[in-house]
Amino acid sequence: MKVKTVLINWHDKLPIFSVDFDHNYSESRGGWRFATGGGDNNVRVWRLRSGSEREADPQQPMVEFLASLNRHTAPVNVVRFSPCSSRLASAGDDGVVIVWRQTLGSEEGTAQSKKMAVSGNLEGDGDDHFVEPETWRPMALLRGSLADICDLAWSPDGQFLVSASVDNTARIWDVADARCIQVLVDHSHYVQGVAWDPLGEFIATQSSDRSLRMYKWIGPRDPRDIKPGTDVVALAASHYTMNVPVAEPSRPAHDSETSDADESKMDIEDAAPTHRSQRLFHDDNLASFFRRPSISPDGRLLATAAGVQRSRTSRNTCYVWPRDGLAGPPALNLAGHQKPVVATRWAPCRFEAIAGVGDTSAGWLEPPADDAKGATRMMLAVGSQGAVALYDTSVAGRAVGLVGGLHYAAITDLAWTRDGSYLVIASLDGFASVASLDQPSSALALEKRAAEISSDVLGSVGSSIEHSGIQPDHPPPEALQTSTRPEPGSKGKKRLAPTFVGTL
Repeated sequence: MKVKTVLINWHDKLPIFSVDFDHNYSESRGGWRFATGGGDNNVRVWRLRSGSEREADPQQPMVEFLASLNRHTAPVNVVRFSPCSSRLASAGDDGVVIVWRQTLGSEEGTAQSKKMAVSGNLEGDGDDHFVEPETWRPMALLRGSLADICDLAWSPDGQFLVSASVDNTARIWDVADARCIQVLVDHSHYVQGVAWDPLGEFIATQSSDRSLRMYKWIGPRDPRDIKPGTDVVALAASHYTMNVPVAEPSRPAHDSETSDADESKMDIEDAAPTHRSQRLFHDDNLASFFRRPSISPDGRLLATAAGVQRSRTSRNTCYVWPRDGLAGPPALNLAGHQKPVVATRWAPCRFEAIAGVGDTSAGWLEPPADDAKGATRMMLAVGSQGAVALYDTSVAGRAVGLVGGLHYAAITDLAWTRDGSYLVIASLDGFASVASLDQPSSALALEKRAAEISSDVLGSVGSSIEHSGIQPDHPPPEALQTSTRPEPGSKGKKRLAPTFVGTL
């Protein structure tokens, strides 16, 4: 794995709050298109050049500027591409969701515009005739949120959006008609993260009220069949706490002359509960705008942000729920993070299993019995405020890589290319890093697997930590951490240029 912080003018040196790849992008030159949202009120579209393109011309930067989208009037907190088209949704502190589409222009694609955009130089070196390589226009404005919007998620068919807002609500939108069809008011504090099941069965929301809520889709699939005032989702489960075992206290030795009656009385007095209740998530004192959950591409695993546990070694964690146990406690505890987890992101594809590697019997990866292709694996990126841990579902319960020290402010969002070969990391310091991963096996095209999953996804209490077969407290491998931050207590400049880790 190689990592590089790309030193270009992303958002006028203001924070980058969100990043996302367009998984439907197709271009003759190759590469991957992605968007960023920042503190300059703009959405900007970029292209990550392919490896072969960079080898042919090493002098060109790895990221090419494509367009700047300038309709927001406040910082942009989230950008998300539709899973089935190249439409882009953005939202931020102005409380408006804008859905963008690319349009064809008579002047775009000129050699001059491409030459001027390659270094992220958005000013064009004083040339008033600078033309952006791509042109984007709003196709829908979704108004109705009463406050800042922190997160967005598309439905798998691209017809609906769900937004998370600091007015303590999540809203479900019909994109084609630009109307809100339901407001979810169950949270008592800011809603800071949302995720939509790839199979379309449920929606997950996370809030600073220390809860995770699951909503089951009960409405029509066709927006035209949804009547005004009709609920399309229903609250199915809420998670605040879970019961954890309590270590049995040591019992003092009794005097040999103690009577049987005294011993019986002492047994009653010394009796203690075997389990205690533990909060699952950080409270509203967590210094983060976001708590971004993520659902695996096959819909089987839900990873959450801002997890907390009572542990002397590591307080911060990422809890994972299995699809067949969304109403029960988490099945996996990905602990070991030194700072709170703010974002999780699954790679959008599955990979071929690696022969002779991993433990597929631990519950972290359980392929369907009728899966003719055999076992597969998935990749999960868990971003804390200071580092990103990478997990492989073929390796039970522990991280396979850790990237840290790349930024001088908190991490805000993560995004994968569609083949899982690159991961982009956004930060409040105004820079983004690109991690290149050499996957040991090929990426697989994800097929629709609704028939393999029970439609009653919230009907059973699934595995708990005690029955998952996984040791939950494996910390990320410290030996793999790359750090450019000075040691605590050392005297040095507050701001140092990020160290070049490797070429991509």
